[in-house]
Amino acid sequence: MGRMKMLACGDVHNLQALFRRFHEQRRAAEQRGVEWRFDFWGWLRVWQDSGHLSERGRCKGSYQMCRSGDIGPYASSTVRIDRMEVNASEAQQTKRRMRQASLTICSS
Repeated sequence: MGRMKMLACGDVHNLQALFRRFHEQRRAAEQRGVEWRFDFWGWLRVWQDSGHLSERGRCKGSYQMCRSGDIGPYASSTVRIDRMEVNASEAQQTKRRMRQASLTICSS
């Protein structure tokens, strides 16, 4: 019922644009080697539930789909919607931890 209601009430062009955004995000995750466990409807549900679907983006102040600690797959159980700045900060922290871990392994 929920999907059909959305299709009946939603703008078809908007739905097409959202489908493109879904594919762009999935492709970006795959290019970074991050597992993707969403279908379109699950991805859209996370965004709609967040209340920030119209504020998605890559610019400061926009919202992004974030993985806790920037690790693990993109899945409904491992993501949250948060500001771009928070997501970027977590990614940098994870990169630093990974670099330090590899230095520790190399120096052993």
